Amino acid sequence: MYFTATLASLVAVIFTVKAAVLPRADPYVGDLRTFTQIGCSADNQGVGTFTESMINTCQLYPEQFSSLYIHLTSGYVFRAHDDPSCKDEGTVIAETPPGSGSPIVCNNHTTAWIAYTVQRL
Repeated sequence: MYFTATLASLVAVIFTVKAAVLPRADPYVGDLRTFTQIGCSADNQGVGTFTESMINTCQLYPEQFSSLYIHLTSGYVFRAHDDPSCKDEGTVIAETPPGSGSPIVCNNHTTAWIAYTVQRL
């Protein structure tokens, strides 16, 4: 019994160490939190993450949103779109600075956005 528990623990440690050294295949670019109403407080839809493989493509969001805030890796620009195919110019979204001491920068739109794009500067 002791041998089995020790072996299981050893296997778990080996897999954890191997997983920890693997490079991320799709690097993090940023994340967003959306809301169905303006003001970035009512009807929170949750958090979404965007990665390197998602840049320069139109991302249709599952639900329309009227306000959002983002955190973004430097060197990128985030645009929210009224058009589900991102054929419109889009609204450049101001980002919230990193750190818990920074106030949230809420971006509002009187009509709902439905899609977004992230591009390199």
